[in-house]
Parts: sequence; C-alpha cells; structure tokens
Amino acid sequence: MRNLPHLDYLQAFEAAARHLSFTRAAEELNCTQAAISQRVRALERFFARPLFHRRSNGLELTEVGAAYLPGVAEALDRAEMATQGLLGARTHTSITVSAPLSFVALWLARNLHGFSSANPQLEVRLNSTIWTDPNVELADLSILALSVANPPPGSVRLGSERLMLLSDPQTASRAGKKPTIEWAHSARLIHVQGRMQLLALWAQKEKLDLAPQEAPIKVDNAATALEICASGGGITAAMSSYTTAYLASGRLVAPFGAGEILPVALHIVPNQQRRLTRAAAAFIEWLSGQVPFAGEI
Repeated sequence: MRNLPHLDYLQAFEAAARHLSFTRAAEELNCTQAAISQRVRALERFFARPLFHRRSNGLELTEVGAAYLPGVAEALDRAEMATQGLLGARTHTSITVSAPLSFVALWLARNLHGFSSANPQLEVRLNSTIWTDPNVELADLSILALSVANPPPGSVRLGSERLMLLSDPQTASRAGKKPTIEWAHSARLIHVQGRMQLLALWAQKEKLDLAPQEAPIKVDNAATALEICASGGGITAAMSSYTTAYLASGRLVAPFGAGEILPVALHIVPNQQRRLTRAAAAFIEWLSGQVPFAGEI
C-alpha cells in the first residue's frame, strides 16, 4: 500500500503553490478558500513540517514546499494526461515562462499569437518580472538578459542586442549628425534603473558628461521609459529588441542610427530543477527561430 496523502491535499497544495494564493487556488478548484487552507494544513500535518510561509501579502514556499512541488506537479500532470488519454480527449498541457516585463510587453505579447496558433492545446502562463523573479523556481523557462561571454549551461541565446538611443520625433529633429551635450540636455532624460545603466553607457561611449539642468525621470523597466518618451517627449536608451514597434510606428526615432552591439543578450534558460517538457521544448524551438533581435532597425 502506498504511503501517500489524499489526492485533494496534493491538488490544493499544487494550485496554492502555483498561484501563491489560497483564494486563487480555491477559484481554480471550485471550492472555498477555507477548504484549500484546511487541505494544505492537513498535508503539512502529514509531513510534520510547513510547506508555506503565510505572509501578510501572500504565500511563500518553504524549502520543503519548494522541494516537494516539482514532483507533485509532474505526478498530477501525468495523471491528467493518462485520464485524458482514456477519455479520448485532446490533452491540455501548460508552460510557465518567466520573462522581463519589458520583453513581455514590447515583444512577446505582440508575437505570442504565432506560437499559440501552432500549439492551440498548450496553455501559456507568463510571469512578468522586474529585475528578478521571486518565484522563478515555478517556471519551466526563464528569459534573462545575460552576458554573452559566460551564459549558463543549457541556455539558448536569442540573437544579439544593440544599444539604442531613442527620442521623440520633435527632439530628434533638433539632433545633428553626431550627438552633442547641448542636444542631450535639450530634453528630459529618462533613465532605466537596472544592472546596466544604458543611457549612462551611451553617454560614456559618446564621451558626453550628462549633467542636465532639468531633473531626469528614473523608472524600473524599459517599457515604462519608452512610453514616457513617446508620449511626453524625452531621450532614453534601451536594448534593440524592445524598440522595434516604437520605431516602426514612428512614435520614437533613433536619431543616430543603430548603436553598438551590447555584451549582453536575451537567453532562454530552462529550469534545471524540472524536467524539460515537450511544451517547453516547443516554446524554445519557436522563440529561438524568430528573426534575430539585433539589426532590425
């Protein structure tokens, strides 16, 4: 006889861990929040160890919970596939992708229909991140901006990235053939805070000492910076893959053309703690087969 907890307990735990919310797990499993909480507590009593930290702003997996989740999720997936097979139904599977908010908003959201059309039975779950993903262990794949010189084992590089200096059309119309400090200070500077300060890097490459009289705007993601720049005017810098739609629409202009290739690029990084599913492999094949991101100007 197998020494296993009740299936209801496992389903409640897996759903709560995926959503990091008892309420959303209850909505998915069509029961009450109290029922999910009771089932998870019963599972915790089975192990005599907590599986979640209950925070004021939500749930967080403990080390034990994080270690237990991949096996439970895989077992439930296999049970569902076997059941669907006997019922003669088409199996619905899913893939969870963790990616920078700017990449999701500015590129993936505009192109994901191509993948979904080719894989209509595959559910795609996108976790948009800023700087880091606190729940990255739940993702099948992560998309990260990493050094091209030392990428992690098993990662797939998505082309190259150029350093793009952008402005609204009116500001661009005042630019000469080469950037000057007077032109750089003629409009609001919009900085994207992160590991790479791209506007500062551009100024350094152009040997410009940025010290504008007008206070800059500082944001935590490129999507926000580009929209501020396009809507209200200004100067900002971003990776080239994020700029394509703005340049194509004419809302933003690259007054000095395509910049230098950056030492970082977007990479697909499979979760080494989880097996690579067919769904994840299909997503990697699709995304890596898209037009190279650099040189689209």
